[in-house]
Amino acid sequence: MAVKLGELYRMAIQLGMEHDPREPGELKADLERVRKRYEQMEVKEQDRFDKDSLWNPYYDSRLLHGDPNSEIGGVLWGIDITPAEILLADRLREKGRRIDAVIGHHPRGRAQAQFPEVMHIMEYMMEDQGVPITVAEDILGPRIKEVARGVSPNNIDQAVDAARLLDVPVMCLHSCTDNLVQRFLENYLRDNRPERVSDILTALLELPEYDRAARNNSYPDVLVGDKGRRAGKVMVKMTGGTSMPKDAYENLAKAGVGTVVCMHVPENHIEEARKNHVNIVISGHMPSDSLGVNLLADRVEEKGVEIIPCSGFIRVRRP
Repeated sequence: MAVKLGELYRMAIQLGMEHDPREPGELKADLERVRKRYEQMEVKEQDRFDKDSLWNPYYDSRLLHGDPNSEIGGVLWGIDITPAEILLADRLREKGRRIDAVIGHHPRGRAQAQFPEVMHIMEYMMEDQGVPITVAEDILGPRIKEVARGVSPNNIDQAVDAARLLDVPVMCLHSCTDNLVQRFLENYLRDNRPERVSDILTALLELPEYDRAARNNSYPDVLVGDKGRRAGKVMVKMTGGTSMPKDAYENLAKAGVGTVVCMHVPENHIEEARKNHVNIVISGHMPSDSLGVNLLADRVEEKGVEIIPCSGFIRVRRP
């Protein structure tokens, strides 16, 4: 059974859309707004436009180099892809391993340049918790601009240039797989019905990605609050590109959220969450990213593709 690189790309995006926090109608409307904006552009502007965004709502997930029609039998898959991982792929090829592409999680190249655009997903996530959408948009706006300013000086094409020079196809799949871990953990914690904050930690450690990270001295942790406190209403925050604005905690508390479970947060979130009596549980970055990637990787393996994990990817197969 042969699968093409472009088919894997589209499969990942479709799966991400099926698990998106937005309602299907909202997602369709967002894509329609992109299409209308494109149609109103001058010809030169259309020529520069990233046309993948006409069908792919995840600006941080792109096929960055490689022929979409090339057949894929083996991939090197990691969380962070740098020139070192591209060289590793080339070296493994020399040693006889079949590596037809490198797949990363965190955005690189043109996907990194535009990734702040995916942060709008958080507006819908906050609305789902009871925060008015107008409030969510207002507090997300400055945070999106802040992240965009932080990205703009980055050397975005460093890994992609290495891939071009060695002719190694490379792709990054970020928010589409973050959507998978978002939905998985929402359902998982809902089924577990944690009463105390400690119950959330116990539930996370029952999942193999978090168990294996803990065996490597990387545990889920309570950043704000205490293990013995009541969890209250739990919000899972795994997708949306990066951390929420610190102003979110006041509005989430008003909406009844008692605990936020997230991969990581900036230091300035701690005092805001504490001031608004919201517990923060840090699940862990690598195991959380790995869980989302695994949910896609299982589907990719079903297509007959061998997966070689690297760069922090904790590979776990599920039935």
